[in-house]
Amino acid sequence: MIKSRDSLFKSRSGVLSAARRNPAIPVAIVLVLLSFWALLPRLAAERDARDVAIVLDYRDLATFWNREQKNPEMLWPLLSQNGASGLMVSELTGQQLSMGTLRLYYGPASGLPGAAAKLALGNPLRAAFFIPATHPGANLLPPLLSARFKGAHIQEYETGTAVLLTRTLDDLLFTGVAPDIEGLLLASKHDIPVFYRVAPALPSDTAASLTTLEALFAAFPQIRTVSPSGEVVLGYPNLRPLAELVAGQGRSVAMVEFSRQIGAPQLNWLAYPRLVPLHSVTNEEIVSRNISRSALYERFARAVKERAVRLLVFRPTALEASDAPFDQFNEELLHLSSGLSASGAELRWPEPFQPWRTGFGGALALALAFVFSMLRFLQRFFLGTVDDAKDDDALAWRTTPRGLAVFSGIVVVAGCVLLFLPSAARIAGALTAVFVVTEASFLALDGWKTPWVGILGSFLFAVAGGLAIAAFFSEPTFMLRLRSFSGVKATLFLPPLLVLLADLKRRVHPESLGELFRRPPLWGEIFLLVLLLGGAGLVLFRSDNVQFVPAFEVRLREFLERVLVARPRNKEVFLGYPALLLWYFVRKAEMWPRYREVFRLATVVGFSSAVNSFCHFHTPLYFILFRQFNGLWTGVLLGMICILVLRFVVMPLWYRYGGTVTE
Repeated sequence: MIKSRDSLFKSRSGVLSAARRNPAIPVAIVLVLLSFWALLPRLAAERDARDVAIVLDYRDLATFWNREQKNPEMLWPLLSQNGASGLMVSELTGQQLSMGTLRLYYGPASGLPGAAAKLALGNPLRAAFFIPATHPGANLLPPLLSARFKGAHIQEYETGTAVLLTRTLDDLLFTGVAPDIEGLLLASKHDIPVFYRVAPALPSDTAASLTTLEALFAAFPQIRTVSPSGEVVLGYPNLRPLAELVAGQGRSVAMVEFSRQIGAPQLNWLAYPRLVPLHSVTNEEIVSRNISRSALYERFARAVKERAVRLLVFRPTALEASDAPFDQFNEELLHLSSGLSASGAELRWPEPFQPWRTGFGGALALALAFVFSMLRFLQRFFLGTVDDAKDDDALAWRTTPRGLAVFSGIVVVAGCVLLFLPSAARIAGALTAVFVVTEASFLALDGWKTPWVGILGSFLFAVAGGLAIAAFFSEPTFMLRLRSFSGVKATLFLPPLLVLLADLKRRVHPESLGELFRRPPLWGEIFLLVLLLGGAGLVLFRSDNVQFVPAFEVRLREFLERVLVARPRNKEVFLGYPALLLWYFVRKAEMWPRYREVFRLATVVGFSSAVNSFCHFHTPLYFILFRQFNGLWTGVLLGMICILVLRFVVMPLWYRYGGTVTE
């Protein structure tokens, strides 16, 4: 019994001693607890916001009607049964109306039929409508057109109603003229939620266009979400009236992903928090980029899983011919909806986020991560040595009550500064990401004597630091990408530089910076330098530039998404963790002292990618954690394979030919 007590005391003493020498693990545990406390509102919002709506363009249904002689009222129940949640209905421009989009006359007043032709006397070029009495919108369109065009002349006849507008056809070619009333009536009859696209207007017609939109809200409560169409938002640059109308009527604005529409960011800010993210792929994009249906499906699924998109505009294929296009489209719709449901999404119309603040808990977590990781780097840089015993003593933290009190006081003060000074918080957030990556990298690299402890400890600290950053910035404005995190580029560039400078000063690399510059370079060093600079440039250039991703990498990403669900980032799987395991191998074998620094720098890039994943606040948190886990085990597995290749392929070749290359 006494012996077991002694062994228990020794084990506790060993744990306390380890905590004193390397406090990163207990700090990481505290960071996780603080972060999850601050992240509770985000987790609750992500749990409740699992609703996704697949929206179909009403004009596509009309096309099926014309091709297959099937009434849209017959088509909708079949589409709804297979996952369709709503309709996209647009305000039609003069160009669209001129092409016969609606089953009525739209053209010059001189072309009005029958007795209505006399309205063209003196105004033959003015735009005019003739709405047959049998048209489903015969009672609704005239008052809407009268509200849209002040001074419009309306004349009723036995066969229909003529409307003489106050503009010419050229004036209205690219501006909104009339709503797609047939789609709105279908939605009203079957109580289908509507995503309505309001078209641009001439500056003098903006107020009348908003009046018409308000009338549509009153007549069609099925209109749930609105988004402007065209190159410029309706009413730009004064977008407050449009935003106030939408919010005041209890509707929401669709945030169209990757939109370059002039005025869209301003409208989103003014409409906040009445915002719903939307992803759409136009037929022009499908054709120009040759997007297959399988690739389109993967794109929609990725938008929902990785970016929390909640509205998807799904269109029929623009590339693949079929004898039964509606049946094919129905099958594709079922395939998409089934895949979304299998991933946990609920197919229904989404509601916007309700605003929240992360509060002092998030500020405290960010402050702790920032202060600790920065002080840790300064300790390593100014006190660290290459001798292991001295290094442990130099980096040991004094866990005295006074020292802990001073450290805690600094963290609390820093947390208050971050909470009340947004400008300081933005800078501190970027620096926190940089120093968290640096500390996680050192924990991994300096743990070469006990590799599994180094891998798991560094992984825990990187995740804890990423959670601390997310804990402070996880507010709807960041999650909806109204505000962007400013530290992503810095996290890719600064941590490798900090690790390199510290390694040169601590003599982890056998030569200091001065010694390197005082001697002639070796050919191997020149090759590695060019390789590193090229890799760094490629990483920075590729960041957020998805159009420059090669086709083979796109296929690899899609394969990993299908197999792993949460695809780990390439920098972690194919660079960071394999480089870390290779560093362990060459360090223990005392191999290549002048060249193994490349493995350390590649490891840092992997941890930069891991921490950056938490800075994508629009990605659901559970998905980020799942992605990190997949990155860990797949990267370690690939690293083990790399060690085998190095040991049994590269090393024999190196010892045979390497000396002649590097000397």
